Amino acid sequence: MSKSITKNLVVMFNKNKTIMGGLFGMAGLLALAGCGGVPEHERECQWQGTPSWYCRHTAKADSYFVRGNTQSYFIPAYTGPKDFPVPDMPVYADETLDQTLRASVVLGDYKEALSKTGLLALVERQGPYTLFAVPNYPMEHPNFTVDGSLMDAQNETLLKQLMAYTVVLGDYPPAKLRSLIAKNGGSVGLTTFYNEKLIVTINPQTGELVTKNKIGQVNKIWINGIPQANGTLYVSQGLLNFVK
Repeated sequence: MSKSITKNLVVMFNKNKTIMGGLFGMAGLLALAGCGGVPEHERECQWQGTPSWYCRHTAKADSYFVRGNTQSYFIPAYTGPKDFPVPDMPVYADETLDQTLRASVVLGDYKEALSKTGLLALVERQGPYTLFAVPNYPMEHPNFTVDGSLMDAQNETLLKQLMAYTVVLGDYPPAKLRSLIAKNGGSVGLTTFYNEKLIVTINPQTGELVTKNKIGQVNKIWINGIPQANGTLYVSQGLLNFVK
């Protein structure tokens, strides 16, 4: 082979190597930037008002990594007005909060509200989070004035505030809450999604945990702290109004 042919082949190889290296480098940058496709739970997270750090570089909580726990609990059929019988629902401690909500008939409206506001995508993640979920009836018939249904377009801002007020950052099972309440003189303020404080205290008549807002309105707890793979689930008896 002549020297000129060899030289041309080397030049062609170097050019191709440069092009291929550039393509691989671009592909790597696109992958790092997340341009190769946005997962559904990431798209759900992109709603107005969600801090960007909640939506980036975070993975869904994987219940398969929860080891050595086969405990199950039940959410009883809601005893308030209902259109059809609701069977008791098993809840498993090795499932994530969103898995429990997606499977629940009793919490169907609450799940839809979290989905509408982007918060269902949040509680898929490692967290941990503590939810004070709300059954269907108080979601559809809140004990405060609402213009139409909470899910109506004109109530979008209100719905975000109300739902964010049910999502606490951190894991607070009942024993931990009672310990904090005792140390803090009878109540504790938990940080919710919008950095507002949800007050938890103990009903002096019954000894049970209750939640309160800033003006002292009380919401009783119906289901008292079911452990989940990424936090703790409470179910309240009503929908606590958000007061700024």
